[in-house]
Amino acid sequence: METMQGLHRTHGCGTISEQEVGKEVVLCGWVERRRDHGGLIFLDLRDRSGVVQVVASPDHNVESFHKAEDVRNEYVLCVRGKITKRDEAAINPNLPTGAYEMFCEELRVLNSAKTPPFYIQDDIDVDENIRLKYRYLDLRRPEMQRNLILRHKVTKAMRDFFDSRDFLEIETPMLTKSTPEGARDYLVPSRVNAGTFYALPQSPQIFKQILMVAGYEKYFQIARCFRDEDLRADRQPEFTQLDLEMSFVDEEDIYSMLEEMIAHVFKTALGKEITLPMPRITWDEAMDKYGSDKPDLRFDMAFTDVTDLVKDTEFKVFRSVIDNGGVVKGIVVPGDAGIPRRELDDLVEYVNRYGAKGLAWACFNEDGSIKSQIMKFLGEDTIRNIGEK
Repeated sequence: METMQGLHRTHGCGTISEQEVGKEVVLCGWVERRRDHGGLIFLDLRDRSGVVQVVASPDHNVESFHKAEDVRNEYVLCVRGKITKRDEAAINPNLPTGAYEMFCEELRVLNSAKTPPFYIQDDIDVDENIRLKYRYLDLRRPEMQRNLILRHKVTKAMRDFFDSRDFLEIETPMLTKSTPEGARDYLVPSRVNAGTFYALPQSPQIFKQILMVAGYEKYFQIARCFRDEDLRADRQPEFTQLDLEMSFVDEEDIYSMLEEMIAHVFKTALGKEITLPMPRITWDEAMDKYGSDKPDLRFDMAFTDVTDLVKDTEFKVFRSVIDNGGVVKGIVVPGDAGIPRRELDDLVEYVNRYGAKGLAWACFNEDGSIKSQIMKFLGEDTIRNIGEK
């Protein structure tokens, strides 16, 4: 293997632009793709900033050309050469650097690589255990890099926002006493106090309260939290959350501050505008319309209460619910009246896994006809009234 002695990296691979045309640059990165065209070898060199094409030609440097013959994917290279513009027909419009290339004058192999166990690209169909075993390779994929870069942008935007509004970011201890919160604590044995343990914080709750009582007024922390509880789709044993406290404020101050923060983060990290103030719904309204206290409003599939239309039915499924003080609700799925019966039956099994006793359905076709497995229990008139509601 070779070293970079005597060379100094001057640019990121993805930063090459019109300004570098005609200049000598030094690039370092991983080989994403190699194409041997006989008298020319093309290497797509990748680093965190992006990808650029490097051309190895015996007309420019015979030694580098022969080295490039042995190069394979994921080799780590340092290359030196001049940036030129590609011919019009060779421009790659899908790359920010697609109009430029480097003709290699010097190539050094900093590290070789075995054939990776999966492709270093997005949308790979690979067992998660393999991805985790080779995590350093998985993290090279563009999708994973974008995730980590976005996370960085989000946390930086949060810090900038709260700093501009006179908040202090204060770290709180990780090794603390156990607190009576919702989950079990992770315990860490103390070496100097035999038989005693520290607890890892479920959240910085006590410390936040101390800071407010101590007069710091505005505090925030992007805090690491630890909870010894069973895994859920939206919860891991350790996770990061934004904590903040404000003194001498009311609910509206909290709402408006967080709305402004979220709008700032989306604008800064994603370039997306959010209209303020945000829509607000009560917990009761959320449960009534969506059956969840954290509904995904993008789908906008609110419940429609049809209890009054079926309250006199003899259909036992509905009757037992209503007699026990329950309600009968439905959702509208526009454009899906032609769904196959097999898929409808699959939906019945699907909702059963989440605690529903069953699923009744009615399809209203464009020709005015109705298809429903409960038609014989409710009658066509009641089904039509439900559809109109």
